[in-house]
Amino acid sequence: MKDPGAIDPALARMMGWFLILLALPTAYFSFWRAYDKLASPTWPVTSAEIVRSSMYQRTGKSQDWCVKLSYRYSVDGKAYRSSRIGVSRIGNAGCHRDQAVTAWRLASMAPGAHIRVHYRPRDPGDTAVFLASLDFLDYFGLALGVLLFVLGVSEARKQAPPAKSALPDVASMAARS
Repeated sequence: MKDPGAIDPALARMMGWFLILLALPTAYFSFWRAYDKLASPTWPVTSAEIVRSSMYQRTGKSQDWCVKLSYRYSVDGKAYRSSRIGVSRIGNAGCHRDQAVTAWRLASMAPGAHIRVHYRPRDPGDTAVFLASLDFLDYFGLALGVLLFVLGVSEARKQAPPAKSALPDVASMAARS
């Protein structure tokens, strides 16, 4: 008789593969987000001229005040333009809860001012003005990716219980005689 609480092994394997497929992009994006944060302090630095600067307040759960910049710079004689503030597209680079702190940062970033910009050596169009350290989202994303992968492998390895043979066991019949 089948255990009423048991899950069908075929369904468990399918669920396992789904978890593995979910784990791969989660771990991939979390790894590169963390890697860029760790590597960006070693990126080359160049001077950039600020073209536009402003401050805005986020809406939603976080009501932080953030710096918004547009700047131009050159690397090896090639001109670039960017508005990227931090290494990660998701994060708090250039933001602070206190409007006065953000206004103080912005005061030194008026149009025409020069700032230091870190750029990725292989892709000088990829820049960061504010460098950030690892945060909760980095650790959480990596842990979630690993957890999903481990659970997926565990579920994908589930096997069907061995079926009882329809043929009589000759050895047990001979022992009974």
